[in-house]
Amino acid sequence: MTDGGDNSGRDARGRFGTGNPGGPRGPRRSSLLRQAVAEAVTSEQLAALTRRILRMALEGNLPAARLVYERTCGRTAEAPAEAEPVDLVMPRMRTAVDCSLALERIVDAICKGTIDRDTATTLIAAVKARLHAIEVSELEQRLGELEQTAATSELRPEES
Repeated sequence: MTDGGDNSGRDARGRFGTGNPGGPRGPRRSSLLRQAVAEAVTSEQLAALTRRILRMALEGNLPAARLVYERTCGRTAEAPAEAEPVDLVMPRMRTAVDCSLALERIVDAICKGTIDRDTATTLIAAVKARLHAIEVSELEQRLGELEQTAATSELRPEES
């Protein structure tokens, strides 16, 4: 950086300043390219290009057909993958200890390569949801017991 001279649009810390093409809120290259193409291509040329792509699609060019469909109808949604059975025996998850055992089995299956990452992620999420349900159930039970204890202690006469 030079003293007191032109610092090429940089701030005092040497970073590009606002409005500088390399700095914050500066023009992006892609938007500049898009603008240049929009200015260079006429509507008649676009119409001719579209007719050509459509003709190619009608003649059996599958990439051209895909382009026409995607631009007119939108992209098709990915078909959901069909569920496949997993070769993993999970314990009945009735307690936090059971959930811990289930997680150990999932980790072992990951290490052995018998389940993939997506399956493991789904199974771990299921274990976490079950563990959360167990925790909420246990808290609800404890709260009920505390409320019952508080109610019975309020009914007792005060000892003097």
